[in-house]
Amino acid sequence: MSAAADVARMLTMVPWLLERPGASLSEIAGAFGVSASQVRTDLGHLDFCGLPGLGGGDLFEVSIVGDRVVLRMADELKRPLRPTPREALRLVVTVDAVAEALGEELPALRSAVDRIRAALGIPERSADVLEPDEVRILPLLRRAVREHRQVELDYQGRADAAPARRVVDPWALHVLDGTWYLQGHDHGVGERRVFRLDRVAEARVSDAAATVPAPTHLDPPRYVPGPDDPAVVLTLRPRGRWVQDAVTADEVVERPDGGATLHLRTDALGFVAQLVLMAGGEAVVEAPDELRTLVRQRAEQALRRAAGPS
Repeated sequence: MSAAADVARMLTMVPWLLERPGASLSEIAGAFGVSASQVRTDLGHLDFCGLPGLGGGDLFEVSIVGDRVVLRMADELKRPLRPTPREALRLVVTVDAVAEALGEELPALRSAVDRIRAALGIPERSADVLEPDEVRILPLLRRAVREHRQVELDYQGRADAAPARRVVDPWALHVLDGTWYLQGHDHGVGERRVFRLDRVAEARVSDAAATVPAPTHLDPPRYVPGPDDPAVVLTLRPRGRWVQDAVTADEVVERPDGGATLHLRTDALGFVAQLVLMAGGEAVVEAPDELRTLVRQRAEQALRRAAGPS
């Protein structure tokens, strides 16, 4: 399991335990999908977490009696939030960005932003959010979904050298981990596809009506490998575990040294090769030979460029 996943689980575990004093180790393990021993490890880490100073009243207090767990907050964390001016401005800018993206679905969000500004004394125009491209095209795509109209996307997938035109019947928009996705029927391939909005160069709503209705149930967006996608095996050393967070592995085999072996299928070997090179020797390709050759070729190209014309 990656370090990012461990941190995310522990951050979620804190409010969960505060709301459920006396929860058993088995209940916690079941709620977070880990073993009871992993829960004990997490609680041991939380025992050293808190606020600078790290005195008795600055740390979380974790008590385990039998198999029952009680977590108490550090004294300072029980008091109302008192942000610094910089923290307050960051909060307002973050909520502003969310309001730009979700204003139509959450009309109360704009009034919430105004209340935060008033409470923290931040003027209306003290900071503006520069919209990324995916936020800019959200209203257009929402309208297409709502009106059941086709959209034309200039889209550059992971394996594409340049954006290509796609004609899509849009079904739904989702946001996962801060990234927006469009699900719909791609008429070019005749199948359901998921499009990352940050890979859309241009989007246009067509005059044509969508012809393929959305399924009754849409699972959250995720890459689904095809039967012809090559199988990839990567060995990650401990400092290369971050690669695990950048791919969707079918199987993760933990290694005694703290590393892991990943098994996955993908149609984007170029993307995986880029990750391996970025890992700087902390990721090793075990299979397929095609990916190993691609990594070697790209490394040699980089060395030639670094050497210059000579």
